[in-house]
Amino acid sequence: MKLVVGFPPGGPTDVIGRMIASNLMAELGPPVVIENLGGAGGTIAAAYVARSAADGYTLLVSVESSQTRARALYPAIRYDQVGSFTFLRKLAKQRNLLVTNPNLPVASVADLIAYAKARPGQLSFGGTVGATSHVGGTIFNRLNDIDMTFISYAGGNQPVTDLMTGTIQVGFFTESTVAELVRNGRIRALAVTALERSPAFPDLPTVQEAGGGRLDISPWFGLVGPAGLPAPVVRRLFEAAERISRKEAFRAQIETIGASPIRDSNPETFRSEVEEEIRFWSGWAEQHRAQLP
Repeated sequence: MKLVVGFPPGGPTDVIGRMIASNLMAELGPPVVIENLGGAGGTIAAAYVARSAADGYTLLVSVESSQTRARALYPAIRYDQVGSFTFLRKLAKQRNLLVTNPNLPVASVADLIAYAKARPGQLSFGGTVGATSHVGGTIFNRLNDIDMTFISYAGGNQPVTDLMTGTIQVGFFTESTVAELVRNGRIRALAVTALERSPAFPDLPTVQEAGGGRLDISPWFGLVGPAGLPAPVVRRLFEAAERISRKEAFRAQIETIGASPIRDSNPETFRSEVEEEIRFWSGWAEQHRAQLP
């Protein structure tokens, strides 16, 4: 079996893909080989799997950037985000943290909102266009009627570095990316941008708990195959993924990158959630067209 990952080796999607692959191999028997096809926010890998034989031997680690936001960001993608795939199950999600430069004189989400309201356009947040580091800030702006300026980066660690130096003041980064920097005081965490608190930072409130509006920009990871997988294959793959999601060992594995298992998912709910997210991101893209490629 081949499990395709749409990002280079070493990143969160690759790491969690390898964890999924090892567990699939334990559940199903045949070797599961990772193939990294990085580029364009995971859309190259998604297009490859969409064109693959519908036999269950080529699967994709599905992520929200290529499965739900891609058409809004890159209208020329060569696959249908729903129709080109057979949905199996969501398996895990990460959490993002709302973080600031430690010299910014704010100690809470309420402080940040008040500070930003008094200085429209003067605070900046940075990230990669279309990633949660970007969309998190735009949604936070809208929810709280503030105007922080987005600074676009090609990717990598540069926006985190610039947050530490004060070049930008605010960030919406994955927990695994910034956890150690928070612990050693190089950046300050104000809240979790998910609907639940993080086991790694149990005293850190969610944005909603802190009065900043309901904000959930948790990146998720799932399994999809090409459209047309036979029903017996879908059933066998789903049942394997279901067992994996409930294994304590899998939970412990993915917690090392700040992720948690998704307990309730199936092919029907996965597909409907993707359709709902596509509608949301289409509207979001229209509102932020000037910032997009």
